[in-house]
Order: sequence, then C-alpha cells, then structure tokens
Amino acid sequence: MCLPSTELQMEISWQWHQLPNFPNPNKWGYSMVSLNNDVYVSGGSRGSNTNTWSTTETWKYITREAKWVIVAPMHRPRTNHTSATLNGEIYVIGGTTSDRVEVEHYDPYTDSWALTCPALKYVTNFTATACQGKLYVIGSCAVKYNALTMQCYNPVIDSWTSVCSPFIPKYLSSPRSVCMDGVIYLVADNTKKVYSYDPEENIWQKVQLLQMLHENGGLVTLDNKLYVTGGHWKGMEGDYGVEVEVYSRASNSWDIECTLPRMWFYTGLSTIFLDPSQWPDVFPIDTT
Repeated sequence: MCLPSTELQMEISWQWHQLPNFPNPNKWGYSMVSLNNDVYVSGGSRGSNTNTWSTTETWKYITREAKWVIVAPMHRPRTNHTSATLNGEIYVIGGTTSDRVEVEHYDPYTDSWALTCPALKYVTNFTATACQGKLYVIGSCAVKYNALTMQCYNPVIDSWTSVCSPFIPKYLSSPRSVCMDGVIYLVADNTKKVYSYDPEENIWQKVQLLQMLHENGGLVTLDNKLYVTGGHWKGMEGDYGVEVEVYSRASNSWDIECTLPRMWFYTGLSTIFLDPSQWPDVFPIDTT
C-alpha cells in the first residue's frame, strides 16, 4: 500500500512536520508533482482492496489553505504513470491500457485537461522530467526491448523526437529523473548508479554512486541539491532502512541526511515552500 507523502522536513530544524493527510489513504499507483507551490496527485487505483481499476481523479493540496480538494479529472484513467511540470502546466504520461504512451496536460488556471500527441515509442518502465522548455521521457519496455530510449517533446510544435545520445545507460528498473540547472539526473530503483544528461552537449555521464540502495522511492531537487528516498533491506534478515541521501555537486558526494519518520515502502516527493511557524508539531518518529 503506497501513500502520498504529506510531510515536510524543515531546513531550519531538520525535523519532520506533519501536513493534512491525503483523503484517500488506500490509493496506489498514483503520481505526485508540485506546481505553483501546490501539490497534485493524479490517477492511481480507486483506493479499495476490492476495486483496483484505474481512476481519472486528480487531487490538489492547496498550500495556503492547508487542505485537499478535487480538481478536474483526467481524460484517461491512469495507474503507474508519471507526471512533470512544463511551462506552468502538468503533463501526465503513460499508465493507460493503450498500447501507446498517451499524454495529456493540465492547465491550473482553467482547471481543464487537454490531450497531447502520444510519445513515439512504447515504454512501460520510464520516467519523465522537463528541462530547458522541453519534456523528456526516458525508459524502456522489457517486453519488446531492454535498452533505454530517450524521447523529447517540444510544446512549441507539439511534436516528439527520438534522441540518440552516446553513452546512454542500459536498462534501469523504475528510473527516476529530475532537472537541475539545465542538466537531467537519473537514478534507478534498487541500485547505486546515478547518471546525468546534458541536453546542450547531448551526452550522458556517470555521477558519483549512492552510498546505499533505494527502492520504490523518489528523487527531487532542493536548495540546488539532489535528494533521494526509498527503502532497502539491511541484509537478508535485517531491518528495513528508510534513509534519505543528498548529493552536492560542489563536493561530488552523497551523504546520509536523515531518515523518513515512518517505515514507508513507497514514497513520492515534491517540493513546496511553507512557513515553519504554521507547523510547530514535530511528526512523531516511528520507533517500532
């Protein structure tokens, strides 16, 4: 069971503080992204153990009001999809029952969704991020091929292109990506490997390895650093760890920053700005 992560770690005290819980706690296969300092959760299951069909529903967490509301539904039901923000809109990619990667985008000012042309290649194991005004989808389809492919969407001409680049990584399970200062960073599930891609140079490079494995976690940028979550088993019969690692480009190193306040097996990440004085109660740490 995966839950949208509704906690925030304050940079001043480095403690976790609780925000209002997500209204549908049994939801799984959702996608989470932040836009205009609000958080959006799209798609996923219907939140029932007996009804696991995908849904079109989209929730919005209004930061200034500290509450969750339902906004306009997507055109297509989606589960295990991904989302990214581009030019002030939210793009949701994949996760439908179609044999192609269907895409649509959300305009927060009109509260409406519009269909976008689908990606060129079919992928089921992928990630997406916006970089330099374009949307990049990186992933593979283990059924048809296991090599990573990179596709780029240009909203100006409403068109996709396949990007051929030297040294593109091989197959990576459940990849996560994010853009920082014009460079795309890519991490894979349950591996220490990290890569970077420079769109201007059109070249991939290896980045310093993570200190530990992370699975079913997230990747986000904050204060010009990379943050990676996700749990890992400490040995065959060990405890389940939920450490958070942070990467600094200045030192080219990963450091263990903290641990999650709960033993979550699935986490989603997004960054928003809050007034710490509004959340004085520290999130209780799970000691079980």
